[in-house]
Amino acid sequence: MQTLQDFLQRWQQRGVYTRLFLPIFVLIVLVSGLRYYLMINAEVSDARQRLTTELRHTAHYLIPVLSSLSIQGNTAAIHKLLVQEVEVSPALSRISWQYSQHQIQAEDARAPASGAPAWFVKLLSWEAENSAREVRLQDGNIAVLHLETSIAGENRHVWQKVMDQAKISLLTIFTIYFLLGLLLRSNARSMHSLAEATDKFKRGQHSVRMAITGTAEARALARTFNSMADEVQALLLSLQRSQRANSEQLHFTWQLIHALPIPIFFQDQYGICQRINHAWEELFGLRAADVVGKPMPVLALHASKRPQQESGQDKLVMEMQIQAAGKILDVIYYQASFTNVDGNAIGSIGALIDISERNQAQATLAAENVRVETTLASIGDAVISTDVHGRILMLNKVAQQICGWSRKEAQSHALADVFSLTDSQQRRQLQEFLQQICQGTDILQANNQILSARTGQRFEVDFTAAPIRQKNGKVMGCVLVFRDVSEKHQLMQQLRWQAGHDVLTGLENRAALSERFSAAIQTAHTHQQWLAVCLLDLDHFQAINESHGQEFANKLLQQVARRLESSAGTEHHVARLGGDEFVVLLQNQQDVAGVELNLALLLAELAQPYEIELQSISLSASIGVAIYPRDDVNADTLLRCADQAMYQAKLNGRNQFHLFDAEQDQQLRTHHNQRARIRQALQQDELRLYFQPKVNMRQGRIIGMEALLRWQHPEQGIVGPLQFLPLIEHTDLIIDVGDWVLHQAMAQLRAWTALHAEWVISVNIAARHFQCKDFVERLRKILAAYPDVAPERLEIEILESAAIQDIQHVREVMLACQKIGVSFALDDFGTGYSSLSYLKRLPADTLKIDQSFVRDMLEDKDDLAVISAIIGLADAFNRAVIAEGVETAEHGVALLRLGCDLVQGYGIARPMPATQIEAWAKNYVAPTVWDHGKDLEWEGA
Repeated sequence: MQTLQDFLQRWQQRGVYTRLFLPIFVLIVLVSGLRYYLMINAEVSDARQRLTTELRHTAHYLIPVLSSLSIQGNTAAIHKLLVQEVEVSPALSRISWQYSQHQIQAEDARAPASGAPAWFVKLLSWEAENSAREVRLQDGNIAVLHLETSIAGENRHVWQKVMDQAKISLLTIFTIYFLLGLLLRSNARSMHSLAEATDKFKRGQHSVRMAITGTAEARALARTFNSMADEVQALLLSLQRSQRANSEQLHFTWQLIHALPIPIFFQDQYGICQRINHAWEELFGLRAADVVGKPMPVLALHASKRPQQESGQDKLVMEMQIQAAGKILDVIYYQASFTNVDGNAIGSIGALIDISERNQAQATLAAENVRVETTLASIGDAVISTDVHGRILMLNKVAQQICGWSRKEAQSHALADVFSLTDSQQRRQLQEFLQQICQGTDILQANNQILSARTGQRFEVDFTAAPIRQKNGKVMGCVLVFRDVSEKHQLMQQLRWQAGHDVLTGLENRAALSERFSAAIQTAHTHQQWLAVCLLDLDHFQAINESHGQEFANKLLQQVARRLESSAGTEHHVARLGGDEFVVLLQNQQDVAGVELNLALLLAELAQPYEIELQSISLSASIGVAIYPRDDVNADTLLRCADQAMYQAKLNGRNQFHLFDAEQDQQLRTHHNQRARIRQALQQDELRLYFQPKVNMRQGRIIGMEALLRWQHPEQGIVGPLQFLPLIEHTDLIIDVGDWVLHQAMAQLRAWTALHAEWVISVNIAARHFQCKDFVERLRKILAAYPDVAPERLEIEILESAAIQDIQHVREVMLACQKIGVSFALDDFGTGYSSLSYLKRLPADTLKIDQSFVRDMLEDKDDLAVISAIIGLADAFNRAVIAEGVETAEHGVALLRLGCDLVQGYGIARPMPATQIEAWAKNYVAPTVWDHGKDLEWEGA
């Protein structure tokens, strides 16, 4: 250990290039090792492929010929043929043909010469490929063709390839290290010379210089060092001479600044204080040591900036208020930037001048005027003031905007010229008020008067006129205050209209409908007639909104509203509830036939094409109808009943109407409550997964599990899927349940990975779940949540009948899932359509034989024929096949004889919780009769 530490310490003290030798060597060894490893694996894979191909081609060629010669009984020809084939093919070492009581074989007499060392052959660790093919002859006998190969030639070929590459690698390594050695030697000399010269320069020997010799790089390095040394030496001398002069100048400058009575400071470009003079210290009660080196404090409480330019140098002049010496001071702040000798700005210098007394005097003079002007300008009413003779003195901004007169234009004009009322009586009253203003004390008020502006525009105004008096009561003039109320009145009218109408379509809204509804019910009750409440919803309107945009959809709604108004006429009533929902009240109805006729005409009218933005678009609607007094006597209940009927119309295929049915409504409520309970079960973790094992009978091993859903009901105990899944299979809740099952299956696979990494879990996916647009993306996210579980361990089962509902979409989804590793099984195969064209287009990996065929196959020959046909289809289309419903060992024997090795059923194990699987798997032993299944004679096979 001490020797290794010494070696590492010495190695770390070496130069960079020297230390590179070891990592380069390690890198070369690793890369070469990986290269040879990949090359040997590739060569062995190619050799194994060649042997496999040779066996397949030889069997394909020999079987027809040997079968014919065997029927003829020509053993000599068979032997000759086998000998010729062994001699011709260098890969074959022995061929054997066995039929009836005869066994004929031929061996390659040539001694195999390996040409590769024994250790290398052992390293390759692969064996020769052999093949055995059974053939049924025309006379009914079974013949067996055995083919054995030799790998000596392939080993020799691989060894030769390795030796050729080894020579190339050795030559490459030698060249690399030779060039590195030359580079290291040259670099070491240059670095040694530079280190010596630098060390002397540090010790004060500024006249030391490097000798310009050696390689081009060494000479360039020496020149660079010598040039730098010359410049540094000259600079040191210059600095020593100028340092004294600068110190004297700086000392004088600071004496002058400290002597000035004006507060002055210096700061750098980052706002850090560099210096302050004595006046600044006295003004703010600070010491220079507390301020210098820190950010300058914020001085301004209020600032008015006036930037200036002087002598090409930026200068800032600003009036501000500061807090100093315990009081607020008004000051003028001067700031100008200063530069270094190169002309670059490096900071700024600032000064303060106290102007508090001057500002106080100016503020006192302007305060009263500002107060009046600000008040008049800030109010929202228009204000006009006159003298005692009615001549205009002032108009505020609002008055100028309404009357159309500027302040300068209106001065000295009569009030009647600027404030022109259209009502002659009111105009006369205002004139009389102005004439008597000095004697009277009344105030003149008027509302809803029409004012004619200078521009010709008319305004509706409210105004008040009052005298202006001094403190001693003397009248100085008149003030007229008025307000434009035109917009207010228009807004009130518009609000009254909008309160009862839909802004987009102009139809009455839900609030107005309530009043209409009550009146219509009362009319129907008085005249003993029917009132049909029709709730209309446009089909697929959301898709149109998304594809064409909001503006297009709004225009479509407006056209729909016009058609509804046209169809309803004056006899009936139309309203918009919101979105794409409308209500039509069909009044004065006598019977159901009349209601249905009106609805048919309405649907036909809405189905006509719409022309919008040079596009023709067709649209249908679904209508739910509730009838007063047949269904209910309450308006809210009638609307709810119509909504239920409309929902049923959509379920029935859309573009139709549906009359409310109370019995069906009760059934829908029950189903809704049951679905809500199932959703609650999902949210409260009451669902469970049970697992039924699947086995390979021929190999006697467990290959995986099928995940089966159960409900752990708090009151009813374990509930089977047939009692609750049909209630949700046509709702989006089935998608949430399906995602939950996939998550649970993946989590269970992860738990079984350590002991059963080869197990595959199959999960049943409902048609609605599988056909949703984002199924593949949802599956990707679920798989990504379990990165330690291979996607190949998940199998999805879909019903054959569900797959053919939209076979093209299903095919695309299956292919997309198979790309990420997930496999597929067609469940209950044979119970649906089972068309060959469907089977060809659906890329399922496995066909699952329904248990209805398997259960009675031992007694029912028709079931047996169906199973045999399915197995034949699976073999023809290169699909795997698995049978469910295996209840006895005899079922397994029969399936083995038919060629089906994979099974599941109660004869193997019932579905069980995951906690019981491990114990069952440890104790599972396949029936011994399956070991000899292919040798048993069974009369049904």
